[in-house]
Amino acid sequence: MTLLRLVTFTKAKGCMSLRLGVLWMEKYILDLGEALVDLLVNKYRVSRCRAYELAHFVTSDIQRFIELSPTLSQFIDEVTREYAKSDLEYLVNAEIAFGLNEIKYLPVIPNPPKIIGIGLNYEEYRVMLKYPKPDVPLFFFKPNNTLLGHEDYVVIPRGGRWPGTSSKCLFHEFEMAIVIGRRAKDITKEEAPRHVFGVTIFSDITAHDIEMVQPGFVLYQQRSKAFNTFSPMGPWIVTMNEFIQKSVDIHNLNILRRRNGLIEGKSNTKNMIYKAWDIVEFLSEIMTLEPGDIISLGSPPAGPPEGLQPGDVIEAELEFVGVLRNYVK
Repeated sequence: MTLLRLVTFTKAKGCMSLRLGVLWMEKYILDLGEALVDLLVNKYRVSRCRAYELAHFVTSDIQRFIELSPTLSQFIDEVTREYAKSDLEYLVNAEIAFGLNEIKYLPVIPNPPKIIGIGLNYEEYRVMLKYPKPDVPLFFFKPNNTLLGHEDYVVIPRGGRWPGTSSKCLFHEFEMAIVIGRRAKDITKEEAPRHVFGVTIFSDITAHDIEMVQPGFVLYQQRSKAFNTFSPMGPWIVTMNEFIQKSVDIHNLNILRRRNGLIEGKSNTKNMIYKAWDIVEFLSEIMTLEPGDIISLGSPPAGPPEGLQPGDVIEAELEFVGVLRNYVK
């Protein structure tokens, strides 16, 4: 399947409807819905009305798209192959392709069935915190209201009437995340890769001062991660096909955290205590994993110690995947 880096976006100006695209020539986003309409009308002589109906069905729901992607793969391959030969000026003028500055990135899965975070999963962080090695993967859930797209704003909670609704010390936890592609229940770790659609970058923003009110107490930990904008994700999903085609091991990728241009933390995914396939196997023995579920696989040592400040530019970079950039206010 040619579909390699999937982007969820809206146009920066005008119609704000959700669109699906692929990274194109490193500088553009090819709108899959518009490309599909154009192909159906001009090559297969389908009526424009019918073409829009089909394109809307295929691309208006990211979870449905992921679930159907094995069936749709030949069709999507044709779309991407066809437009690889097209004149760029035509694609831009027809609003089939957009420059990166012409779009607003959305969270790659805007409304996932579940967001699951894995805690204490990097050995160097566990040693630094002086915690015992967990017997099984530790996990928690994050609500969908926390999701945020690439190049959008993380908002520091400033509180209200209730205590513990403001924070003066936000930590940036920088993580690799996987997106489930096929329903999974009671599968083995050997089967797990076939149930994963792809990989993205996830920033698990944490109100560290709230988390440390009572270290290890789940209610404070849950609250510290539940504020709006606390789950930046993106900028795209790199499909497992691309990892396979390029012989890239997701368990040997450099990962780093950068603030205002300076590297403040780095590690490698080989340092994860529990690997992605172990975690999928473990979770599938507890719950049914659905297409579009996000599992973020834990962070190396996070920070900064003084907390994120208004005006900070934060980046999480994952080798082979890209850079997730956000701003703090």
